[in-house]
Amino acid sequence: MLSKSFYWRIAFISAGAASVVYPISNWFRQGANAHFFAREWVFGLGFTLLMWWYNLRGFTWLQHRFIAHQSEQGLRWIRIITTLLLSYVIIFTDEKLQILHLDRDLTDYAHPDYANEFRAAITAIMVLLVFFLLQIRERFYAARAENDGLKLENSIAQFEMLKQQINPHFLFNSLNILKTMVKNQDSNSEEYVLRLAEFYRALLLVNQRQKISVAEELLALDNYVFMLKARFEDKLQIDCRIAAHTRSTFVPPLALQMLVENCIKHNVVSTDKPLRIQIYSEKSQIVVANNLQTKRSVEDSNRIGLENINRRYRALTGQDIEIERTDTQFIVRLPEIG
Repeated sequence: MLSKSFYWRIAFISAGAASVVYPISNWFRQGANAHFFAREWVFGLGFTLLMWWYNLRGFTWLQHRFIAHQSEQGLRWIRIITTLLLSYVIIFTDEKLQILHLDRDLTDYAHPDYANEFRAAITAIMVLLVFFLLQIRERFYAARAENDGLKLENSIAQFEMLKQQINPHFLFNSLNILKTMVKNQDSNSEEYVLRLAEFYRALLLVNQRQKISVAEELLALDNYVFMLKARFEDKLQIDCRIAAHTRSTFVPPLALQMLVENCIKHNVVSTDKPLRIQIYSEKSQIVVANNLQTKRSVEDSNRIGLENINRRYRALTGQDIEIERTDTQFIVRLPEIG
């Protein structure tokens, strides 16, 4: 939002310009005259500042006191009419009292009776034009800030919802696998505990951020994949090939982990039918693809659906993810966030 001091800076700049234009235009018309130049300079400066004062302070008082019920369009027209009326009153008073504009100053004008009024009206219109342009600019940035705020709030709400929807069966299965590993004195049990702790630590920390680098996401995914491999072994094959330049871009937290989980949740993973998941970068997208071997019945759980991931992307970037299903593959393309 533009501050009042910013408006007043514009007011003084425009008043300074008017205070130079007024006397110079008359200098060419009537020749060099120090007294005439000084009077025109004072008038140009004072008149323009008065126009700005009225639009910044005077009209606000008038609106609150007498015309608060008017529509926005009505207020705009009242502002224009009263500004022009005020400019005429100032010129009329100055000419009648012979303060700055003297009758002899207008001898070379074709229509001296209206010359000062015309110049004053032009100056008032220019002030109004600049004022309205500043208002339009202020409203544009205010609307954009409000929209960004709503997007951020929506993203936070979506992520909070997604956190609550994370499949509790994963933790249950992870602990069961750990129990089996410890019972069998598996040498990887200690690393499994560390990976599990790292994964859930990342899960607890990401609620403070709306996006993370692909490099960070891949670290979390690596811990997740390690635990999956301990469960499925060779039944699950994951090939991750992300280009170096893509690793510095951003994704919503746990987006890749959720897509991998989605693949496992909806497809058969067995010795006869191993599930193959590919994660790779392609142009300005990150692609997650798997061979299609859909389960006849999907487990009943709190689903972290593709729609939720899509909403997070839409809230952050305004873009949608791309989903493609063929006879043999299910493919999801995530836009890179720069």
